[in-house]
Amino acid sequence: MNKTIIININGIVFHIEEDAYEVLIQYMNEIKQHFGFSADSYEIVNDIENRLAEMFAERLATSGKEVIVLAEVQEVIAQMGKPSDFDLAEETEEPTYNYSRSEKKLFRDTEDRIIGGVCAGIGHYFDVEPRWIRIATILLFLFFGTGIFLYLLLWVVMPKAVTRADRMAMKGEAANLQNFKKSFEEEMASVKENIGKAQEEVKPFFQRLGRFVEQLFSHLGKFLGTFGKLIFKLIGAFIVGIGLIILFGFFVVLLAILGIWNGEELPIFPFNIVNPEDQVALYVSAFLVVVIPLVSLILFSIRVIFNRPKLNNNISYGLLVSWLIALSFGLYFGFKTGGEFKQEARFSQTVMLPSQTSYYLDLNSEKYLSAEDSVKLGLRSQSFKGKIMINYGDIPDNFELSIEKSDTQSANLEIEYKAKGPSFQQALEAAKKIQYRYLQQDSSLVFDPMAYIKSNERWRDQEVKVVLTVPLNTRLIINPRLNRYLNNYNLYDCKAEGEDDDKPSEWIMKNEGLVCANDSLYQKNQLKKGLR
Repeated sequence: MNKTIIININGIVFHIEEDAYEVLIQYMNEIKQHFGFSADSYEIVNDIENRLAEMFAERLATSGKEVIVLAEVQEVIAQMGKPSDFDLAEETEEPTYNYSRSEKKLFRDTEDRIIGGVCAGIGHYFDVEPRWIRIATILLFLFFGTGIFLYLLLWVVMPKAVTRADRMAMKGEAANLQNFKKSFEEEMASVKENIGKAQEEVKPFFQRLGRFVEQLFSHLGKFLGTFGKLIFKLIGAFIVGIGLIILFGFFVVLLAILGIWNGEELPIFPFNIVNPEDQVALYVSAFLVVVIPLVSLILFSIRVIFNRPKLNNNISYGLLVSWLIALSFGLYFGFKTGGEFKQEARFSQTVMLPSQTSYYLDLNSEKYLSAEDSVKLGLRSQSFKGKIMINYGDIPDNFELSIEKSDTQSANLEIEYKAKGPSFQQALEAAKKIQYRYLQQDSSLVFDPMAYIKSNERWRDQEVKVVLTVPLNTRLIINPRLNRYLNNYNLYDCKAEGEDDDKPSEWIMKNEGLVCANDSLYQKNQLKKGLR
């Protein structure tokens, strides 16, 4: 009974007897020693191992055995040849090698391919130059229309020559050590030849490329020397023109902000944030921070247009120092204005409403005008009989309405006023100055869409939150214009598809909150929202 060993040759597992294994190991060591000094010895040894694995697999499949024995190893070695055969040949003055031939196999030659290597593989098989096969294929395609179909069919059917053994079988060379070495030497010679050709072809190419780049930059320099200056002057003139227009626009804006243009300051956000005593310093500083770089760009463009020397150092340093001073003042007054919002204060008041089974909620579309507003707009009660209507798109969002269930049998309005300031006391004073109007008549409640502050008051994030609490089972008919300001319900959840957007919706106060009076419609709308 002989001892068997499990080995792995090029990814294939074999069972081999111990004495056969010793012979095979000695043979592989001789191969590695022989080819160890060759360029890329690892590749050729790997190809030989791959061929040995194929030959052992063929013999096991033919004999039906599972273990490689000594006789099979000796047969494979005899067929492959020994490295000592090369040594004996080299001792003679004119070494000769017996490069045996074998039956050719049809492979695609991907190393000599134009598309898929089909024509080159057929040429090797029939000992014909691949170019003649390619010409025949083209003629078949042009005159009979079958060339392309036949080529694609062979591309699918013919295997690709992947390993060195495949390439040798494609040329009819026996897969032994002598032919492996011959194939490897031919491959290395081909690589050297290609490298030499590449050097011969690449060197003149780079020389021509260098001359082209040199001439290109030479012509480009001449172009810039003549037409380039004109282009730069035109660009400079454009910058000067646009810069002067922008500079004039900034100056007009500054006059308008300071109230010099129309005799009064702008009362709109964000200009109504800044305290009156800080406005001039902050606005002028911001103006200079933006304008000084623009002036510098205009002066530079003028210098380019008229070929003037650089600006006087005193002017340059003066502009830089002015910009830094303006930036410092702007940052100081900017942070000072931000400090006006450090503290927040709020207070609330509660108003009892008459007990009703239903309430009608609406939004006031008429602007409330104080006596000051009437004087400013030139409106006199004797001559003006119309109404000032509100444009909802311009209303600041400083009003919020919530509807909740009351714990008692009475309805209430809780109005909360909120504002900010540099201290709690000043924030509370700002909150107390907020003006908010709502109209209540019987069961009707009409809310103003905004909280008002006097024109001479500073904006300090003033807000009004109104909470309407109603008893259980109270009905509410709500105008959809309030939906924008209602923070805990969506009125469109209680509207039928295609229904007029201006039609009020009807709700009922339940334990869980407001519920649409048409419960089935509400559930249907909720289901649609869930599907989205």
